[in-house]
Amino acid sequence: MMMVPLFRYFLGFQVAADRAGWLARQLPPVAGDLFAGLKPQLYHLTLCTIAETAAPHPFLRQRVAKALETGLPAASPIPFGRIVARDEGAELVTAGGGGGVRQLYEAIVALLAPHDIAPMHRKAGLRPHITLGYGECDFPAAPLAWTWIPRELALIESHVGHRRHRVLQSWTLAPPAQAMFDFMADELPPPLRRAA
Repeated sequence: MMMVPLFRYFLGFQVAADRAGWLARQLPPVAGDLFAGLKPQLYHLTLCTIAETAAPHPFLRQRVAKALETGLPAASPIPFGRIVARDEGAELVTAGGGGGVRQLYEAIVALLAPHDIAPMHRKAGLRPHITLGYGECDFPAAPLAWTWIPRELALIESHVGHRRHRVLQSWTLAPPAQAMFDFMADELPPPLRRAA
């Protein structure tokens, strides 16, 4: 008999309250009674689910904290591009390949692996998005260019089916490495030339 999980534990980034409120106002009008928008305080980007249990997990927070005690990689900008209607709801999806968040995900998974903590449900790979609501909806894709730099990685306990999340612990991410600006290019030494 298959266990129906009542608690789901995932690592992800929560959207700050001011940005979440702004994001909620960007959702296009949705007709019908089957769609329910999420409360903005629940907006997040899930990196990976790491456990599903029938009862609260007594030691998972400590295990994750131990895995991350050596330090996290720096944050990475996440470029979003549009709000789309899906079969089961609405979400904000990334623009481009989402390379920075993929590298961050892979670095975090590598920190968890020696502690026997592995991502679940990732057979199709990482698809970074922020869910804005659930239920049947239909609207044309709405452009929304927003580059988000998450500040914290959070371990979240989700009460399955109740749309309740509880942050068990969070870890501050270092800011992204500063990119070189074009105006600094003249300060660089000239490229090495091969002898003919």
